[in-house]
Amino acid sequence: MTGEAEGRWVKAHYLDASALVMLVVDEDGAPALRDYYDKHSTFCTTPLCLAEALGVLKRKWLRDKQLTTDQYYRAAQYLIAHAWGERIRLNDVGLVDPRVHVEVERQARAYGLDLSDALQLETLKHGYFSAALVGPSAPVLITGDRGLASAATAEKIRVWNCKTSAEPPWPA
Repeated sequence: MTGEAEGRWVKAHYLDASALVMLVVDEDGAPALRDYYDKHSTFCTTPLCLAEALGVLKRKWLRDKQLTTDQYYRAAQYLIAHAWGERIRLNDVGLVDPRVHVEVERQARAYGLDLSDALQLETLKHGYFSAALVGPSAPVLITGDRGLASAATAEKIRVWNCKTSAEPPWPA
């Protein structure tokens, strides 16, 4: 399959908390991510990543004073509305399931990640699209987190660190 043909494959795009925040807050990499988001479909995240992103927005509003009250509520509303409308599908592989938690903790310890990031890896490997979409259509991770990007690469998950690269490493 040529690179040009690969661009026509359906891809499930998993957004971690850092990428979710970049959809609504101006940060390095945000314009490229927003442009990609506007032109593509099939975006997912874990409920934990959505909650983490909302927590980051709260911190940027209350502690860091980077967001006004209106900006905070507008950003939170955008993320919640996109999840509610399934523009960003929530994919939960069950962190509270003891078997899932054991694997998530193993990955977290192995790569020095928090549980939310390790859950994201587990979700990419065993979530909605893991069996249905393979090869050029295999799910991809979009993140602004260098450690998570490195762990995803080690786990042979396609990843785009949108803070360090203006374009994904696969054809658009």
